[in-house]
Amino acid sequence: MSGEFNRRQFGVSLAALPLSAPLLGWADQARAATSEDGLGFVGPMVGDVSETTANVWFRPSVAGSYQLHIQAPDGKRDLQTLKAEALPANDLCVVWRASRLKPDTKYHYSIHQGSKVLVEGGECQFKTAPAAGSPTHVRLAFGSCADMKPLPLWSQIESDDVQGLVLLGDTPYVDSTRLDVARQKHRTFLGVPELAKLIRHTPTWGTWDDHDFGGNDTDGRLKGKENTRRAFVEYRANREYGDGDQGIYTKFQCGPVEVFLLDTRWFSQAEPSPVDPSKPTLLGQSQWKWLKESLRSSKAEFKIIACGMIWDDKENKESDDWGTYTYERDALFEFIGKEGITGVVLIGGDIHCSRLLKYKTTEQVGYPIHQLIVSPIHDRTIPSLNVPHPDLVHGAAIPHVWLKVDVDTTGSSPTFRAEWVQMDGKPMWTLELTEADLKRSRL
Repeated sequence: MSGEFNRRQFGVSLAALPLSAPLLGWADQARAATSEDGLGFVGPMVGDVSETTANVWFRPSVAGSYQLHIQAPDGKRDLQTLKAEALPANDLCVVWRASRLKPDTKYHYSIHQGSKVLVEGGECQFKTAPAAGSPTHVRLAFGSCADMKPLPLWSQIESDDVQGLVLLGDTPYVDSTRLDVARQKHRTFLGVPELAKLIRHTPTWGTWDDHDFGGNDTDGRLKGKENTRRAFVEYRANREYGDGDQGIYTKFQCGPVEVFLLDTRWFSQAEPSPVDPSKPTLLGQSQWKWLKESLRSSKAEFKIIACGMIWDDKENKESDDWGTYTYERDALFEFIGKEGITGVVLIGGDIHCSRLLKYKTTEQVGYPIHQLIVSPIHDRTIPSLNVPHPDLVHGAAIPHVWLKVDVDTTGSSPTFRAEWVQMDGKPMWTLELTEADLKRSRL
């Protein structure tokens, strides 16, 4: 995508979104958030949050100048007032980036249009990331494949007091490369009442898979992909989007865990592989370089490499999986081993099944690499994709599932715990690892 619009000023509108009258109840706010065209404003959504910065996204119903007021932790005064213009060129979306904040600190915010307060209240808050190296406990939620209708699963995530939400793709289902369609689908998705309430105070990051990229099993040769990228950038508040012009890959760190969100669509099949020029790429040259540099420089105890697709072969007629690009997956494992990079865990989605695999990579990497697959948030499963695999530990085609990841450095040894959570509360399975489990010293 070209730099023809300002990424700090994104925009869109949506029907039935719950945020306009700050002193009303949630249902009353949903009814109140409408404009003369029947569309209400969407958001706010807390996006990327670091130790000292925070992004807040909002899409008002009309163009104009809007202000974000951030209160000091004591709540007695405004700490910062940030301005942004909602422009038709960006579908009215705006993103404010607050800086000079304190680590591990809760801030409240409100949104104004001149003297008019549009959004305020107890849910309008965010907490900055804990300082790297400080003993802490972090909880993140991961999920993929979600519909655009009310769902208690989002409320379940909220009740679990997560410190971040990671959307892995097919969130939402766009299935078009028309800009107006992509924008409308993102508006509708972010307006789902339970999700809208969650993201008002929970830092949210995202990448895409095939359906929000453009269509089922699509790759980087897709015509019109610049439109879906533009809509994605407008409707998210990540720290960055690929190299600024291509792709949407990004990363963030929350205390002892760093998450690398890959883009496995934009570059796939569109250029030669950086590890074998005779074959097509999955990640592309720029993303491959970024990933290696990011992993090499990471100081986090645990490093999650996440993407929309799975890290092995779906074993069907589709080609959108790492099994199609095993040469890049193998090169990544070899790089991790050669550089002595510790604490790596893989997460994927897409297949409407949830699975846990433990790859036999001790010789190659120095320790076993685990893959955690979580899908779907909605109710449609594909049991045929829960295929046998020599490294499979658990697998099931179960609807309404999300992944809860806890990283804890308050004890004598840093720990990583992942739990697959069903919306109805039925138990599934867990994975528990220590920092020592993901180090070469175990050879």
